[in-house]
This record gives sequence, structure tokens and C-alpha cells, in this order.
Amino acid sequence: MYHATPAIFNRLLNWLFPDRCAGCRQLTGDLFCAACRKQLRPFPPFPPPAGLDGAWVAFRYEGALISAIHQLKYGRRRRVAHALGDLLAAAAGPLVADALIAVPLHHDRLRERGFNQAAELAGRLRQAGGPPLLEGLVRIRSTQHQARLAANARAANVTGAFAWNRPTPPPPHLILVDDVFTTGATLAACATALRAAGARSVGAIALARSLIDDSVVQ
Repeated sequence: MYHATPAIFNRLLNWLFPDRCAGCRQLTGDLFCAACRKQLRPFPPFPPPAGLDGAWVAFRYEGALISAIHQLKYGRRRRVAHALGDLLAAAAGPLVADALIAVPLHHDRLRERGFNQAAELAGRLRQAGGPPLLEGLVRIRSTQHQARLAANARAANVTGAFAWNRPTPPPPHLILVDDVFTTGATLAACATALRAAGARSVGAIALARSLIDDSVVQ
């Protein structure tokens, strides 16, 4: 009896039920279509904010990418992270670190959403040959949505919100992974917790950041 391989089965499903692009919402068969990928613009280099040893962002938070990120996070289209994570991995190139750590969600937010979008992106970086993906950083208290706060209130909102919950310290050199970079307050708070547990350097990589201001939705 003939048995279809998973790849053939997936192609058959995509032919029968083509994916709707998370960027333009068209039935293109891709989770983020070629036309939307052509719209992506790289985010320019910028100095890391206080608390981070380095920071890098792949794309400007605009156009089709905003729609795709919202589909991922609020539309709960988990598979969109596969397409966006692969784009992030291709833009980033080789990553040098002992491990990747996804910015964690509070357990209430995680239960509501069903998955951590930062962890999904980090998993694609790992699959693309990046450093190991390490768990152990947790959000120990719920915080307000950063986007609802003024920039000068965001650091206070996340101060002390993270902790390392493993009995052994984290490795020395780490890269935090997030979907959207705003002021960097959340990433800096994560880095503080990791250094307190024994890390020596903590950088950050994110999929997108607004070039206009820091008012994007997180």
C-alpha cells in the first residue's frame, strides 16, 4: 500500500487548502508571501540601550509585517512564526553565543495565547543552525502592556519582573530573542536577571522595530 511522505502530504494539503498570507491576507499558499517579503526593509544599526551588551533588529515594523505579527500574536496563528522566524534567521546570519533565550510570557498570558511567540521565533533560529535554545528565565509577575505606558514608565513596569529558576547558572554568553523591540526596557530587565544568575554578557535580537517611534503594540 502506498504511503505519502509528510512533505508530499503537506504539499497536497496546501494545494487543497492554500495558506492565506498573514501580511496581505491573500490566498497565496504562503504564510508570508513573496510580494510581502519584497516590502520588508532592514532596520538600521543602532547603539544598544543600557543593560544590553548588543542589540540587533531585522526589519522595520511597518506594512505587511505589522499585520503578520498581529496575526501571530492576537490571531493565534502559531504557524506564522515559522515563516517569520525563517526570515529572521536568514537576515541575522550566524549567531555567536552559548545559548538563545526567548523573552518569557507570564503564565497567565501564556495560557491565554497558547504559546510564546518569542520562543517560536527562537526555535526557528535554532533550527537554522543557531545556538541552543535554553529555558530557565521566567516572568515572575504579570506586568502591564508596555505599549500602553509612556517610555519613561516602561523600565519601572518590568523591573524585577524576571528571574532565573534553574539550580545551575546560565552559560556566560547569551542572546535574548523577542518579536518586537521598543525601548529595550523588557530586554534589559531580562538581562539584569540573567546577569544576577551568573551570565557575563547578554545581547538581544528581534524581528521588528518601529523607525518612527516606540508606540508599537507588544
